[in-house]
Amino acid sequence: MTILLLTSCTNSEKKETENSSESEKEITQSEFKKVESQNSLNLEYQLLDENDEQINFSSLSVLPEFPGGFDSLTVFIQKNFEFSQGDFEEIEGKIKSTFVVDTLGKVVDIEIIERLRKDYDTASYKVISKIPDWKPAEMRNGKKVKVKFLLPFKFVLEE
Repeated sequence: MTILLLTSCTNSEKKETENSSESEKEITQSEFKKVESQNSLNLEYQLLDENDEQINFSSLSVLPEFPGGFDSLTVFIQKNFEFSQGDFEEIEGKIKSTFVVDTLGKVVDIEIIERLRKDYDTASYKVISKIPDWKPAEMRNGKKVKVKFLLPFKFVLEE
């Protein structure tokens, strides 16, 4: 079985607004923005304040940084993904999960928001819980900020 971390999963609603000087997109609470990276990891994020309210993306200066970058995160997940002991049947499908990188760089608030099957869901949760500390995100004013990530897993049977 192959675990792919490539599936697109947009959870967004966008509305166009007109500003007197320029046109811009207003981002709603449910919006996740795609991480711009050179790898195939399809990671999306939201900025959160201390009350877990979404903050405007334009105030971000530096995204949280996984040790070694996003390519290393992909490798980490693929190396550390494992099922519990016992019988399990391979199936195809996808899981969507979220987690927060807090202001100290810790991975917290892990949730499986789209489930596949209990053993797959549990294994996905466990691998996210093993993710080591990140360098936290920073706002333009230097203040550290929490970032919520949307991480999809796609399971494909090998032929």
